[in-house]
Amino acid sequence: MDEVTADAGSETMAAHDVFTATNQQFDNIQREIAETHKLLGGRDDLEVLKTKYAEDDDVYQSKICKLRETYGDLRQTRPDGNCFYRAFAFGVCEHLLADMAEAQRFKELVNEIRTKAFGLGFPELTTGDFFDAVEELVTSIIGGYSITDLEDAFNDSGTSDYIVVCMRIIVSVELQSKADFYINFAEGYASIVDFCKKEVEPMYTDCDHLQVVALASILKVPARLLYMDRGGHGEVSAINFEEDAGAPKLTLLYRPGHYDVLYPR
Repeated sequence: MDEVTADAGSETMAAHDVFTATNQQFDNIQREIAETHKLLGGRDDLEVLKTKYAEDDDVYQSKICKLRETYGDLRQTRPDGNCFYRAFAFGVCEHLLADMAEAQRFKELVNEIRTKAFGLGFPELTTGDFFDAVEELVTSIIGGYSITDLEDAFNDSGTSDYIVVCMRIIVSVELQSKADFYINFAEGYASIVDFCKKEVEPMYTDCDHLQVVALASILKVPARLLYMDRGGHGEVSAINFEEDAGAPKLTLLYRPGHYDVLYPR
């Protein structure tokens, strides 16, 4: 019995050590990423993308050349698992800088979603803080924010991460509100709530196609997503979301595991 107990104790300690080491490794990776990448970069010529790939990588180099025929600039985001939510939120807010009527609509819609979140059981005290961050940002935009002000806000870790959390909650609200529909696309999950708890709400969790659909849909923001990977026979494929709401108000570039903001010429 003593040997069995000792073995069980050893296994528990070993599992704990692996868990601790894994968390430490994750923290180290996140720290390294934070030291080398801003949360949100400046607007750079798309040519900078060529430096991300080997000169003899014909697939990506040719696709970048093709992309530059239509798109001129790129704004990079930190590759920390939050890149889609941060890029989408910034793209929306950048559009709002030039459209006060849309900014007011967006502000009112976000407050409606806040109420829905409370109804779904999200705690009002903490959840309210995340929605407040978005409301305050949009209020500042309506009050005369500049693009520099917006960039500064998204590079302030406190503000920027609160906005990301809010975007994640908004996606969760959309998915849970239409669970009967979205569960058909949550492969491997018995419930949409379980999917949201594991794949949507936790920070640093990568985004997939379903989350893109949900965020564009609930915010009623027409968006375009360009997929640049090794497929497509030399072409960069494009998908438009929420087309009924009009022409795309933002464009994101997807490379395997990462999203950046893209600007037409």
